[in-house]
Amino acid sequence: MDVTKLPAPGAAATQTPTIPPGEPGSQSPANIAPIADRADIRPLDIQAALQILLAEVRASFDLQAVLMSGDGGVVLDNPAQAARAVVEIVVQSMPDGLDVPVWTAALARAEGALQIGLERAIDVVTVWHDVPAAVVEAVKETRTSVFAVLGDEPQNPIWARPEWAPLAPRLERFRRRRRIARRRLTDPDYSMGVFDDDAEHRS
Repeated sequence: MDVTKLPAPGAAATQTPTIPPGEPGSQSPANIAPIADRADIRPLDIQAALQILLAEVRASFDLQAVLMSGDGGVVLDNPAQAARAVVEIVVQSMPDGLDVPVWTAALARAEGALQIGLERAIDVVTVWHDVPAAVVEAVKETRTSVFAVLGDEPQNPIWARPEWAPLAPRLERFRRRRRIARRRLTDPDYSMGVFDDDAEHRS
C-alpha cells in the first residue's frame, strides 16, 4: 500500500474541489495546480483510511508514533484493530497518579482530543477523491467501536476478544477511575481527593 500521498494530520481543509471545465475560474492559474495535484491521488482503501484516522487521533493527543506500543508503521486491516489502537492512545494518555482532580482534568482533555481526532479523520476521508462508501463506513465503524468500548456498559462483549486481553486491566482501571471522578463532580458529599485501589474495586 502506497501511503506517500496521504494527507498530513489536520489536512482536510487543504483539499481544493475540482472546478468542472467551462466553469468560471476553471482555467485560472490558481486552480490549475490543485487540479493537477489531485489528478494523481489514488482512491483510498480501508487500510489507508484507518492510518489517517490513527494519525489524526495521535495528532489531537500530540503523540508521536514512537510512543505507541509497537512501531509507528503498524498496519490496520479493519475497524476492530483501529479501535483498539485508538483506545490504547486514550488509556495511555491518562496519568498514573492518585490525585482525583488531576486525573479528572486529564480525562476532560482526553475526551476532547478523542472527539476532535475522530471527527477530523472522518472529515478527511469523506472528502477524499473518489472514496468508496465502504471506506467511509469503516472509519465511522471505528468511531462507534471506540465509544462503545469506552462507554459505561459493564460488560462489553468486545473485551472478550483475544486482541483486547493485554489492554483489559488498564481499561478496567480507566473506567473505575472515571466513575469515581464523575461521582466526585456530581455528589457534593463525595469528597475523595485521591484514588484508592481498594475503594475503586468497591465502587
